[in-house]
Amino acid sequence: MGRKKITTISEENSLVPIDNTVSELFELDKTRDKKRQIAYLPSFFTTASLPFKNLHKTVFVRKGSQGLTLTLTSPRNVPFGKYGRLLLSVFTTHAVIAKNIDGPVLLEYASLSDLLKELQLPKQRGKDIREQIECFSNAAFAFEQKIEEQIQGHLFKDLYEPGEKLPKGDVTVRTVSTGNIRFTTGVQYKEIEPDSKNPVVGRFKILLSEEFTAFCQKHAVPIDYEIYKEISSPIGKDLYAWLVYRNNAKFESVFIPRQKLVEQFIPVEDGKDPNLVNVNYARIIELLKEIKEKYYTEVKFDVDKNGTGITLFKSPTPVLKNDPRYALITSDL
Repeated sequence: MGRKKITTISEENSLVPIDNTVSELFELDKTRDKKRQIAYLPSFFTTASLPFKNLHKTVFVRKGSQGLTLTLTSPRNVPFGKYGRLLLSVFTTHAVIAKNIDGPVLLEYASLSDLLKELQLPKQRGKDIREQIECFSNAAFAFEQKIEEQIQGHLFKDLYEPGEKLPKGDVTVRTVSTGNIRFTTGVQYKEIEPDSKNPVVGRFKILLSEEFTAFCQKHAVPIDYEIYKEISSPIGKDLYAWLVYRNNAKFESVFIPRQKLVEQFIPVEDGKDPNLVNVNYARIIELLKEIKEKYYTEVKFDVDKNGTGITLFKSPTPVLKNDPRYALITSDL
């Protein structure tokens, strides 16, 4: 299809399937046609993500794990829902695979249909995706992360005045990291109003910001896009992405308390019925079991019988960065 164009600002960006050599080995078996689709998400959005539905708000705050707080802002309305998540995944994928790492990335689509094809969505979803494009326009996310560690005090002797007594043994060190990142620096499209009631929309130009591109290239996790798209619930999408992200890390097992799970995935606002914690926890467990049954059968976890939380065990990672079983979602368009 020659109507879609993806370029970086400094040079042309040729998008090809991951590991062409491997796919050619199985040409006789038509494995190329059977390849699944790989995409990326910013790793921070696997621990704190977009709102589940349209809140009609310009600011949205979500607390995640590991001391992370994510704040979304937008002049009109913050991105939301399952279609906001799919569009974020496409943006992240283009940012990750862009050749240049020191500048913004320009995405061009001749028509809204071309973007829908990349998202693997029917034409009926055009209105939803256009709405999300408008939400992402001029939107940004800010993050703050606070991590406490026990570290030997003498390692920080440069912070003390000459002659000042250094602490003995371990000290508590709190590392505070913040950042503010725009998703895009510009979005442009044309509306042609014919005599009919429905205007024609096309010639989309989406300029991913330099800071978003750099952030994604350092902090992104690969996901199976077909599975991610198939999971209808935004909460289910977040749980699947989180499970994939956690299994890219080195650990044997970790216990995650019920309260932490609820805070991260379906938080209960202050002043609401406390029983909602139990309701939301039950919903999370239901979705985790559904993901294991239908989408990520290799994942291993135990649900505490007393309802205190879950133990997550190290499981096979379904998608690796250069997995030859997958092609980029952008490669065949």
